[in-house]
Amino acid sequence: MKKITVIQSSLRKDSHTAVVTRAFAEKCDALGMYVHYIDLKDVKMDLCDARPLEQYSEDIQRVYEIMDCSEVIIFGMPVYQYTMSGVLKNFIDICGKSLEGKPIGVIVNAGGPNCYMASQGLFNALQFEYSTTAIMPTPYSWSADFKEGKLVNEKL
Repeated sequence: MKKITVIQSSLRKDSHTAVVTRAFAEKCDALGMYVHYIDLKDVKMDLCDARPLEQYSEDIQRVYEIMDCSEVIIFGMPVYQYTMSGVLKNFIDICGKSLEGKPIGVIVNAGGPNCYMASQGLFNALQFEYSTTAIMPTPYSWSADFKEGKLVNEKL
């Protein structure tokens, strides 16, 4: 059974990124995969300052261990300024070594239809730094895919 960790990285209340990543995690679970769903807004996270992992919060150490034991990591990524959020960048700066050599997927969510390539910078950084392998295609959602906080685009 595949061990998958899904990291939701939007801090916004009622986040569309959270809706779509939760739907993905539930689908994987229904297919018999072992899924850890981690919402970064529920994780006590310090700012990265290059200290050893053991000096970060217990939450961060627990998430690192979960990711380290996972076979696949999927990031739910809101798009800010055509790239990942500062929260996700900070998280990867702290926990990135747990990604070493793993397949990585990204579920992208943005406010408009033109940011579908925004995940490429994240893929590039992870491939160069941690020898990850990109899982394609990259699902992309935007505000038109949601109505009253619910995902309405069944193709996602």
